[in-house]
Amino acid sequence: MWIYTNMRENLVFFLIVFISIHRIDSILLFRHFNIDIQNKLAANQTLMVYCRDKNTLSEVGFLRFKTVLEVKFIIYPKTLIWCNLWKGPDYVHHIRFTAFIGTEDFIHDLCGGMKPNVCFWQVQDDGVWLRHNPSGTLTLMHEWGDKV
Repeated sequence: MWIYTNMRENLVFFLIVFISIHRIDSILLFRHFNIDIQNKLAANQTLMVYCRDKNTLSEVGFLRFKTVLEVKFIIYPKTLIWCNLWKGPDYVHHIRFTAFIGTEDFIHDLCGGMKPNVCFWQVQDDGVWLRHNPSGTLTLMHEWGDKV
């Protein structure tokens, strides 16, 4: 009788652990994620990019036409990343936007979910577009602001 009870407890314990591991995979926190910013400005214009969160500053990068800047990070509670973009060649047109918020609404509704684990931003002459991953459609999210 003791062996039977012990086996049943082990089976219950195993099922709880298995279900927990499956649920952890669907949790957004502590998952690897990327922000990709692609330069699609006309006439081979260079794009100047600077992204940051509350603790980390990125280096200023210069993206040539059709190149992609990849920002890799792990989602923590209250993750917030914003980026500044300047349109070349004179870099007077500027956009500052929130590139990532670590909420399910932002990830699922705007980026289109965790597969792939990326928010893809495409910079064009009219502004910054965000790709909805499942459909592949781009939506204009931000227009170029006034001169700096």
